[in-house]
Amino acid sequence: MKAGPMGVADLSDLALLVEVIEAGSITDGAQRCGISLSAASVRITALERHYGLRLLDRRHRGVTPTPAGEALAARGLVLLDGARELEAGMAARARGLENSVRLATNSSAADALTEFLAATLNRLPNTAVTLVELSSEAAVAHVLDGLSDIAVVSSVPAGAACQTRRLWDDDLVAVGPASSPPRRPLRLADLLREPVVGLLRGSPLQDLVDRQAHAAGTEPAYRVRLPSLGAVCAVACTGVGYAVVPRGAARRHGVSPASLYELDEPWAPRHAVLVAADFSTLTEGTAAFVHHLLEHGPALDEEG
Repeated sequence: MKAGPMGVADLSDLALLVEVIEAGSITDGAQRCGISLSAASVRITALERHYGLRLLDRRHRGVTPTPAGEALAARGLVLLDGARELEAGMAARARGLENSVRLATNSSAADALTEFLAATLNRLPNTAVTLVELSSEAAVAHVLDGLSDIAVVSSVPAGAACQTRRLWDDDLVAVGPASSPPRRPLRLADLLREPVVGLLRGSPLQDLVDRQAHAAGTEPAYRVRLPSLGAVCAVACTGVGYAVVPRGAARRHGVSPASLYELDEPWAPRHAVLVAADFSTLTEGTAAFVHHLLEHGPALDEEG
């Protein structure tokens, strides 16, 4: 296929390609984009001519991407996310929000930061925060890839080329049916003999628990999966099943000491860590946000 005159591909054409590949059909991809099948076919063909590459293998029952199509769709997603972020940033600036902080967190940090964000955003009236919840490893990668400015995580991969600041203790504990003291610490195997309560599938914290269970050769029997740590704590306290949550989350959501159990596992002791590629290169607005966050960390430890 001969390439046409090279220029910059239209983002709307890249968005169409992504939708077609995800749907496995030009017809369904066109519907997702709100255009006709004929218009979609013309635009995909034009995109292939633009790069001089076949992007889709067309079959009777749909389409599959060629290696070139997969590569273009992957890079296109990055460009589309960047374009959306640019639009959101400019819209925020138009409304007086001159500073933008891109923050990646793991599950427990997202819960712990709620009160901090409520207080700090009132002290930084010109700042907007975009928060994404990921596993600790993925959050650090987000920072190193330039997709987030800072991250709050529970662990940093060995050798990661980033700078860190310790924030607060973030140990994991078990919440379950109320029991009179003294209570022995529980192992994960003890919990998994009973039904468990957890976060929704894909939650970084619940994925950690699942990985530890699978490493021990056990499959958790979920009684229910819930969308927030507050909901998990509330249900687990009733005796429905055990749950693994950060100690701070149990405290914030009012878990009674009678329903709190120490978790005797080597992966349970943790602490929250603030991560940046280089703290000295942060924008003024992000640096001010970090300053307040570093002040907030010791206050959380004192509460515990």
